[in-house]
Amino acid sequence: MKPVSDAVLHSKKSSIRKLFELFLKSTDAISLGIGQPDFQTPENIMNGIRKALDNQKTMYPPALGIDELREAVGEKFRKENSMRWVQKENVMVTVGGSQAIALTFAALTNPGDEILINSPNFLSYYYIPAYYHTNLVEVARNPDYSINFEQLERKITPKTKLLIINSPNNPTGYVLTKNEVEKVVDLVIKHDLYLLSDEVYEKYLYNGRTHISPASLDGVEDRTITINSISKTFSATGLRVGYLAAPADIIPLMEKYAQYTAAGTAHPIQYGAVAGIKNGNPKMAEIIRKYDERRKYSFKRLEELNFDCPIPHGAFYIMPSVKNYAKTGDQFSEDLFNKQKVAVVGGSSFGSFSSDKVRISYATTKENLEKAFERIEKYLEDLK
Repeated sequence: MKPVSDAVLHSKKSSIRKLFELFLKSTDAISLGIGQPDFQTPENIMNGIRKALDNQKTMYPPALGIDELREAVGEKFRKENSMRWVQKENVMVTVGGSQAIALTFAALTNPGDEILINSPNFLSYYYIPAYYHTNLVEVARNPDYSINFEQLERKITPKTKLLIINSPNNPTGYVLTKNEVEKVVDLVIKHDLYLLSDEVYEKYLYNGRTHISPASLDGVEDRTITINSISKTFSATGLRVGYLAAPADIIPLMEKYAQYTAAGTAHPIQYGAVAGIKNGNPKMAEIIRKYDERRKYSFKRLEELNFDCPIPHGAFYIMPSVKNYAKTGDQFSEDLFNKQKVAVVGGSSFGSFSSDKVRISYATTKENLEKAFERIEKYLEDLK
């Protein structure tokens, strides 16, 4: 037989999905591994889907998304993100934020191009580039998970095409400051790069932090792709609706690629997304308050158990080092699950500079968190 695709053959299966599969097989496991909000999807989204189904909205949708949703997304970007340049022709609806990432690589890169990211970072950024025969270049974050701009600029070469940022960040919880966003924009313009800004956790902010979209600043409108989704803001991960804003000349390239792959986002689900984006999540303030409590509790318990860990300012993840207890985060994760049935994600999934770390998601109930940390404490005691 002739060989299959090297790019796909040598890519890894998502460690988070493997962890999820193990979790489903266990009757008493507690998951701190899956990045999935634990609150209910707002009823306005569900009603929008029901109405669309009642109206037989089950035919092929436009590859770019239905007009109502694209217009609602454009208004959202203009009002909430101060991206005043965004109109319907700058917007595309995608199959979750994951397709938006893939479309960006497909539309912008050629084989041999370099993609620059700060590491650790979201795992999809590490594996999708190989499918397009591009090269990923990692730059280690500072100890507090902020961007090391000096090292970042040193890694830029004539082959560098795209810089990726994700703020608030998965897996570290780091949130870029206004000054840092401005430095990113300056760097992108100086070196003639494209910028992918992944903003799916934009609502999850603590300690007075604010979210700033790079595409709201002058000079990068023609080189920035901003992606988002309804997954995190509306606890609707399974609906698979993402969206992006991009320069008007990039959107047709993404449309062509999507026509021959996914062929559009599920038609009736888009009407639910319209209702959500137009009306927002009425319980978001309460949700942030509860997540902030969980964030503080998780940080406190990790400190008590002698883990080295910067406090996160956004998203719903915290990323401690396990070097006081294990050689690698992957080893710690596997052993913890086998012995105490607590699922956390080993750090190697998030890049080359986090092998001694694990990612913990506190997107679960306070009761689950308390039980999980009791089990973690028991696990550490048994190591002595």
